[in-house]
Amino acid sequence: MPAPLRLRLLALPDAMPGSLFAALDVASVASRIAAIRSPDEPARIDWEVISHSGRAVELPFAARSQPPRMRLPRVEPVHSVLVLPSLQVNNAPQLDEVLARSATALKLVARHAAEGGWIAACATGVVLAARAGLLDGGRVPAPWAYQSWLARRFPRVDFSSDEPFGAIGRAFNCVAPALMTEFMLRVLGHVHDPDLAQACSRVMLHQPERQQLTPGLVEGRWLARTADSPVYRAMQWLQAHVDQPYRLSEVASAAAASERTLLRHFRQVTGITPLAYLHALRIERAKMLLEVTLHGVQGVAEACGYRDAAAFRRLFLRETGLSMSDWRRRYALRSRRSFWRVEDARRRPRVSP
Repeated sequence: MPAPLRLRLLALPDAMPGSLFAALDVASVASRIAAIRSPDEPARIDWEVISHSGRAVELPFAARSQPPRMRLPRVEPVHSVLVLPSLQVNNAPQLDEVLARSATALKLVARHAAEGGWIAACATGVVLAARAGLLDGGRVPAPWAYQSWLARRFPRVDFSSDEPFGAIGRAFNCVAPALMTEFMLRVLGHVHDPDLAQACSRVMLHQPERQQLTPGLVEGRWLARTADSPVYRAMQWLQAHVDQPYRLSEVASAAAASERTLLRHFRQVTGITPLAYLHALRIERAKMLLEVTLHGVQGVAEACGYRDAAAFRRLFLRETGLSMSDWRRRYALRSRRSFWRVEDARRRPRVSP
């Protein structure tokens, strides 16, 4: 089993955000696929966005890209990749200005490399690896618009390669920001798990042969849903026992899985816990009863598995934004109470004049 891997994404002020997000997407997809393939194994991939000083920071929307996961324990630098993003500049000489502003970041890059860590530089981000002396004596690709300047600025490096990707020692680089996804998949395969990288490639990169084959599979029975998974059995059981008290042990028994395994699989498939799924079912049942029946709050709560009507009121308000009374008033699909029991009136004995 490969050692745990940590990606450290260097968020410099001059960074192109897309290159960082592409690296984040690869880490996120790889983490999810690893969890699907080995649900009983601990997390093997983690990442963090860091500033030039090495402190963790947050990128806008980054949290949405990250699946729920446990933080890995301390990862040795030899199993860590420092991702250097492409830099936004108007011309090649501005790269010198970026370097002048990046003294702290350069120390971070040099320290990471000295400790045995890997470097992955995107496009103009290669200037940081070159300035740290990590490319000396090697032949590496460089963005064509900056190639001649880089060659003059760093004469110990041969920037004449016309390949899209390169590797010198423990430093990788690619020539264009648009290649960042494929680049990070290659890095993942080299430093961590080639099989996982291949699985991610099938999801994240264009697969023309599979695109041609898929319609025939979708139209037939080959990709039909299965009804023998623990999650499916758990969902069916919960739907049939909406009005019963929730006990995870009973749900797990019905699903033929341990409680821990069911919780993990259920969250992976649905994004929520079995209890949250049951709450959603109960809220929908309550809406229906409020709309078409005359039952009071206590009766509706009991029909939804709650003996404590006050607790169910709070749940309903939190999930819908309306009280149960307000919901009934706004969405009732029945006539007023005085016209409700017409059949009872018909049974009343007639009074003789």
